[in-house]
Amino acid sequence: MKKYFKYTWLFTSLCILASIILGLQKKQVEKLAKEDNFDVIQQEKKIAATVKLQNKIPDFGFSNLTSNWNYLQFIQYFGDGEAREITGYSLIPEYFAAMVKQDPYFVRAYLSLSAANSIYAAQPKKTVEFLDQILTYIKPEKFPYASYLWTYKAVDELLFLGDTKAAEHSYRMAADWGMKRGDAEGESIAQRNLATAEFLATNPDSKLVRIAGWSFILNNAHDDKTRRYVLEQLKALGAEIVINPQGQLEIRLPEKDYKVSPKSIS
Repeated sequence: MKKYFKYTWLFTSLCILASIILGLQKKQVEKLAKEDNFDVIQQEKKIAATVKLQNKIPDFGFSNLTSNWNYLQFIQYFGDGEAREITGYSLIPEYFAAMVKQDPYFVRAYLSLSAANSIYAAQPKKTVEFLDQILTYIKPEKFPYASYLWTYKAVDELLFLGDTKAAEHSYRMAADWGMKRGDAEGESIAQRNLATAEFLATNPDSKLVRIAGWSFILNNAHDDKTRRYVLEQLKALGAEIVINPQGQLEIRLPEKDYKVSPKSIS
């Protein structure tokens, strides 16, 4: 009996000791997590101050270099997933605004900024405003990919703002600018955008048009995070995502939701 109580007491003591150690470890982990969060938040404040300063100071004739530097900083900011889990993506519009001011001709950068700002910063209205500013500077004859700015604008208006009339107009402008490229690819761009505009005019609530919009973002996405998000939206609309024998993603549409060939729209 004495031996039994001895082991019982020993077991109880070990349990109490383990509870104390676990409690201390938990407190230490919570303390470190708070410190890490504090560091990330402080870093976010420093980044915000730097980006806002870029909006105010003159570039002394080096606007291209400044916008390139800001774009690299944006990529680093956007790609830091752990930090963004804590702070969110509230600085994307700040980067966007700074770059539009510095270099409205940085077309390729704005294609990735547009999706990031609308999806992750949840600022599609602001994206459309930025694109409107940029489009006043751009000449389609000089920028082969400029028509995509209109297409991105159309996608924002359609998917996020629900403004089908504005989206239809933007798709038609994308078609017009595609033709002004003066090559076979430009003609193909024009045909797809015009077909989408005409389909949207008669089928404003069709899932097909929304699937086409998400597919456009998917085809032009520059990061895995956006691709994963878009694939989720496509699946939610009933599209089937498969990998063909060539190892490429294929989007199969729900047949009951369209009346024309899916290849005829962008």
